[in-house]
Amino acid sequence: MHPRPRLLSLTTVLSERARAAVHVTLLALTLAVAGLALSDLGLFGHGAVERIFNDWVYNGAELTAAALVLSRALLVRGERRAWRILALGIALFAAGDVYYTLVLEPMSNPPTPSPSDAGYLAFYVCAYAMMMMIVRVRVRTFHASMWLDGAIGGFSVAAIGATLVLEPVINVTHGPFAAVATNLAYPLGDLLLLAFVVSVFALTGWRPGRAWLLMGLGFATLAIADSVYLFRVAEGTYAAGTILDALWPGGLLLLAYAAWCEPREREEIRFEGLAVIVAPVVFALPALLLLIRANYVHMSVIPESLATAALIAAGARFASTFNDVRKLSNVREHLARTDELTGLANRRHFYASLKSAVDGCTLRKSSFALLMIDLDRFKELNDTLGHHAGDLLLAQFGPRLQTVLRGGAIARLGGDEFGVIVREADGAQGAAERIQDALRAPFKLEGLGVSVQASVGIALFPRDAKSAEKLLQCADVAMYQAKDMRTRFAFYSPRSDHNSRVRLGLVSELKGAIEQGQLVVHYQPQIDLRSGDVRGVEALVRWAHPERGLLAPDTFIDLAENSGVMRELTASVLEQALAQQHRWLCAGRELAVAVNVSATNLVDPGFLADLHETLERSGTPARMLRLEITENVLIAEGPRVRTVLESLADLGVQLTLDDFGTGYSSLAYLRELPVGEIKIDRSFVAEMMSDSDTATIVESTIALAGRLGMDVVAEGIETPEQLELLRSQHCPLGQGYLFSRPMPVAGVERWLALRDAQKPEPRRSEIPAPSTWATTFN
Repeated sequence: MHPRPRLLSLTTVLSERARAAVHVTLLALTLAVAGLALSDLGLFGHGAVERIFNDWVYNGAELTAAALVLSRALLVRGERRAWRILALGIALFAAGDVYYTLVLEPMSNPPTPSPSDAGYLAFYVCAYAMMMMIVRVRVRTFHASMWLDGAIGGFSVAAIGATLVLEPVINVTHGPFAAVATNLAYPLGDLLLLAFVVSVFALTGWRPGRAWLLMGLGFATLAIADSVYLFRVAEGTYAAGTILDALWPGGLLLLAYAAWCEPREREEIRFEGLAVIVAPVVFALPALLLLIRANYVHMSVIPESLATAALIAAGARFASTFNDVRKLSNVREHLARTDELTGLANRRHFYASLKSAVDGCTLRKSSFALLMIDLDRFKELNDTLGHHAGDLLLAQFGPRLQTVLRGGAIARLGGDEFGVIVREADGAQGAAERIQDALRAPFKLEGLGVSVQASVGIALFPRDAKSAEKLLQCADVAMYQAKDMRTRFAFYSPRSDHNSRVRLGLVSELKGAIEQGQLVVHYQPQIDLRSGDVRGVEALVRWAHPERGLLAPDTFIDLAENSGVMRELTASVLEQALAQQHRWLCAGRELAVAVNVSATNLVDPGFLADLHETLERSGTPARMLRLEITENVLIAEGPRVRTVLESLADLGVQLTLDDFGTGYSSLAYLRELPVGEIKIDRSFVAEMMSDSDTATIVESTIALAGRLGMDVVAEGIETPEQLELLRSQHCPLGQGYLFSRPMPVAGVERWLALRDAQKPEPRRSEIPAPSTWATTFN
């Protein structure tokens, strides 16, 4: 719905005095026209009062209308030229009436034509010019069919007017050529004016707004007055002082109101449904009836020609409509087969192409390959940079695929999944490698370079499946296998199919498992390598599946990320870990608890509030909680999560940078973000005994962290040799199987009790043999 135009709202741009003057003048003009109509009805009697109204109020009303339109042009900047021209036309019209009152009316036989006729006819020229200017300003770009609608309406109205007015006037008009031509100029001018108004209404989509309606009513009132006047003059029945005389100033009054009416905003005109054909049919039908009438009743050439022109325009209009429908059908067919974002084929079209390939290769007894492509960590990118950035990436990825896979059918199947049909099965691996090569260059997302990787699943016809549906399933299974094994691409195998079905079943069960409390937390101790004290524990989630037993996090964490339940999963872990920490505090054990959080958690608007509520509910101090984030989070989400990390630090929560050294983050993060601890990844700890460069990296990392005032935790310590080397490098903290595997709460309690029983405390240079701790309670 469009806002209704407000009468006189243009006066809001004026000063208070000017605004009051416009309102008062319009009111006075309205009262003058109303008084003139009452006088013509004989309510004021006959004599001097009637003469005052018919002469001076009449002329004064017309001159006032001209002044109001001129003031619109002078006081309001918009459309000045158009309103100046109309003001000139009305002034000339009023001048003609003044001349008639002063000069012609006293004559017993006034001449025709006269100077008054020149003023009246000049009004039409000014009105045409004004409307053309207004159309150029107010009517935005429109379809050619709207021009045709205007032509149909204009010709049809002109044909009707010529039949009802012009033809009778011609029949009864006699005399000198100049007088006849002048008298005929009025109905012709009125017909053209009304035809122009109808055409303008068509150009506005038959929603002209109040300003155009007032102009149309004003011109129609003047046309009716002219037509009735000509009839009466031709028949010799015209008499001054009738209600007819009030129609001319009444029409000008409507034009004055139109001048001060708020124009509608420029907008695109759109036709939908029946509106496409209703308007041309409504206006073409009278023209058709007039031509049918012409076969039975004599009709002059003018209305017959106008009716014929209306029908010709209607024929062109319907031809244009049919052409538009055909084009629209082609466009819809294209849209039905094309993905709007990437320009590739969509899932429906791809499935049809896949079935066609299956049928063709079945007949030829040949083979082909189906590749299923899925972008890795795409949901994380969407959560971090927003869906707009994800759309930009997909829009760039589509053309890259087309560049490296010429000759194959490529489609976006939905989200970040793409499908490719490779005509020769032997070319499947090469196609997968070219896809990986296409991803080497980073994508530019609003000035930010983002590197993306993809997993490709490959299924071969007819080796793996002999139907399109089954082939899609096989390719999907192979794609998930490539994700799980991090091999970038994988061929389908029946064994991976079983694993995929298990995975699919876990997706559907995970949310219910969280709600039913099937997630449990195990804890792995973190040891002070200098004193042997237990500094804290890392909380690690497990899924106590009722049928498949205890599932490690690698089995379902990615599922939680992709299925949108990471918030609930992390909330469950925090709830259990902080409650247990409070119980340890009550028992006299100060053990810090470390909990892993993902990018999804950090960009969740409700994460901070939920964490604060959980801390208060558990009764544990925030300083005893450590949240572990990975380098990859900082790479992708650094700018977005900076505020969250600072808020966590203000809350008192400690932050740990997990898997340090495995990503490509800048060391600036260690200086700019409130990270108090880093964890050296287990891969470095495992290789430092056999690789001197790795040992140097570990030692340098420990020294750097110490200078920055940070703690260091070495992960994955499994041998006494690794422990001794880390101690020699002054690594303060460590965890690993050498000390203990992750254990449920009961196992941790027994492990701590056994450790307490081994006191007295060892010397700082020694740590109690941890092998018994690691093997007894796993």
